[in-house]
Amino acid sequence: MPHPLKRLALICHPTRTAALEMAELVIQWARERHVGVCLDKEMATRFGRDDLGMTRAEMGHFADTVLVLGGDGSILEAVRSFAPDKLPIVGINLGHLGFLTIGTSEDTFRILERLQSGSYLIQEHIMLEARVRRNGKVITRSTALNDFVIVKEAISRVIDVSVRISGTFVNTYRGDGVIFSSPTGSTAYSLSAGGPIVPPWVSVLIVCPLASHTLSARPVVTSDQEVISADVTCTHAHVNLVTDGQEGFPLENGDVVEVLRAEDLARIVVMKRRNFFQVLRRKMKWGK
Repeated sequence: MPHPLKRLALICHPTRTAALEMAELVIQWARERHVGVCLDKEMATRFGRDDLGMTRAEMGHFADTVLVLGGDGSILEAVRSFAPDKLPIVGINLGHLGFLTIGTSEDTFRILERLQSGSYLIQEHIMLEARVRRNGKVITRSTALNDFVIVKEAISRVIDVSVRISGTFVNTYRGDGVIFSSPTGSTAYSLSAGGPIVPPWVSVLIVCPLASHTLSARPVVTSDQEVISADVTCTHAHVNLVTDGQEGFPLENGDVVEVLRAEDLARIVVMKRRNFFQVLRRKMKWGK
């Protein structure tokens, strides 16, 4: 059974008024119930509570649970920060879609009570790791919950991305780029590009071409035990490797991007076991 909440790391969307207002109420709730709470330094300064401010590394060591007030984008950022600390992430939906959130602002304090009593469940989601090799040397690496995308800038010419899976050549995708997705990310950018919807408990990696110039180019699903490598040819284009739609790294012609399952897991809090397909139908508004 999960541990009762004792020390809370609070993450809120920095520009959403509703998130900032709710954060103040959560801080008050925590103080009244003798639950430790911390904020990142920027948020703590905004609230005039520098005594609660910590770096992300300090927050990871202090807290036993992370509460995110925002949407899926805020959760993605929090997962990347706190997955190495094995902290469960609780998402309160103040955004628009919220596949990863478990409630709205009206549910916040009911959820906090459940956290304090230990009456909740944790779902584990696989994450991805990407490494960029330039002239044979790894120059950067990062992790993602949803996806990594090799993508050209809007006005650039098409690019070629040659994909191998565990050393076996699969295809050269010519177009705007390629999406490498986890099962969790299958309902994100990959879905809009025509990729398959995969339940989060299925341990696979997804390769989805982005605006391919070849009609035969199709998404590919493979085991999460494979290593995917992508050789980038972009002599006349500016190209980035984008992490979860939030962070970009500029690629050069000849760079090789390796994508594989990460060692860390995302730990997402739910109040009860959820049927993925029921959630999917509701979020996608199917059958109406």
